[in-house]
Amino acid sequence: MTALQDQFPTLLRSKRLLLTAGICSLFYLLGLLYVTQAGIYWLNFIDHYATDWILFITALLQLIGLSWIYGINRFIKDIEMMIGERNWLFWLWWRICWILISPCLLVAVLIWSLATLTPPTYGPVEYPVWSGALGWCMTIFCIMWIPIVAMVRVVQAEGPTLWQKISAACTSAPDWGPYLKQHRGERYRKQLDSTEDPNSVHLLVIPEK
Repeated sequence: MTALQDQFPTLLRSKRLLLTAGICSLFYLLGLLYVTQAGIYWLNFIDHYATDWILFITALLQLIGLSWIYGINRFIKDIEMMIGERNWLFWLWWRICWILISPCLLVAVLIWSLATLTPPTYGPVEYPVWSGALGWCMTIFCIMWIPIVAMVRVVQAEGPTLWQKISAACTSAPDWGPYLKQHRGERYRKQLDSTEDPNSVHLLVIPEK
């Protein structure tokens, strides 16, 4: 609901009640599949293909985006803006986790899952051959939007060369930062451009190099 309202604010934010009712009704109807006699088999099948893989890949990409694209130091400064400053020893463990330990563990678990992959079963019941194709289609459908959106952002980015387009697509938006002025703190207030409209609630953020 939040993602839909953020993507289409003028259309959906004034219709929050209808949106909530529509989404809950849709999920209720889809959930009826699980209370049929074959429901437990569908639950086990979807759990096998549409949870572990997607969570591992999504978490790994989030760590890469956070640590290596947005920048771990910038992220730490954002946290300190909310909880106050901490010394470098406090952040040392988190830096190691976010940059090295967590990505390596996720990659290792992902590789191990691929190496030990077996068709799903439920007790003595084996799933038909066509279920494997359906399961992989379901997994690909959930993950494919990440590279698709990334390629769209790169194509839409400004720059004469591909590398400059990628760099521009990985740079924070000009209005990145807390929406309300009272939440910006000194970190973003200092980066306020002198030409900004004083009536604007957005903020110009200069990306770190």
